[in-house]
Amino acid sequence: MAHEILSVKLCELEDQLSRLSGRIHLSETAGQSQLRQEIQALRRECDETELALGARLRHSQCAMVSVLANSYNAVETAIQAAGDALRSQAQNAPPEEAAEQKILLAEYALDFAIQASNQALLLSMQAIDAQLTQQAMERRPL
Repeated sequence: MAHEILSVKLCELEDQLSRLSGRIHLSETAGQSQLRQEIQALRRECDETELALGARLRHSQCAMVSVLANSYNAVETAIQAAGDALRSQAQNAPPEEAAEQKILLAEYALDFAIQASNQALLLSMQAIDAQLTQQAMERRPL
């Protein structure tokens, strides 16, 4: 069962990474008007995804999910605070440094995404290992 669920989630992640890559390439070649439209569309997608994930976390009956929901809320709060602090710093920076700072921020955000993906992979592998261990124990004669 874990294999199927995790395979579906892995496919979702692959699709999202493919779209991310495509959007980065599009951003490099698009005009500013098209780029701004893409930014708005992605903001709407992010908002919708965030709402859907939050709703799934809130409505889950699993006790463990409440821990995840609390952690998710704490992370969201920290990200918002960091965004506010970064915007404040950007306002005080010379205009010629603004683009470079945003590129650096984007680079780190992608590094964080890679780390999050690796952590998700590690959790997935551990879940599969736990399931295989349980199946082996169930097959073992008493």
